[in-house]
Amino acid sequence: MTTTTPSPLSTEADARSRALRSFTWGLMIDVTVAVLLVLSTAFATIEWTREYWIALGLSVAKSVLQAAVAYVARRVVPPPLTA
Repeated sequence: MTTTTPSPLSTEADARSRALRSFTWGLMIDVTVAVLLVLSTAFATIEWTREYWIALGLSVAKSVLQAAVAYVARRVVPPPLTA
């Protein structure tokens, strides 16, 4: 019985995949933060202010930056080849 090794992705496709995964994980963290902020305003006497929107915007911007860095890092520094 022979086992075939899947062909590796091109650097471009792998970089896009890595960036998408990084963005997805970052976005899940952002959604969790947003839900916690909404719950804290629902159960406390806190108002949803401009500062909350700024915090949420910065959190999403962090995810976009994280994805961009993951893409560039994969393009510039490819992972080491393993035997």
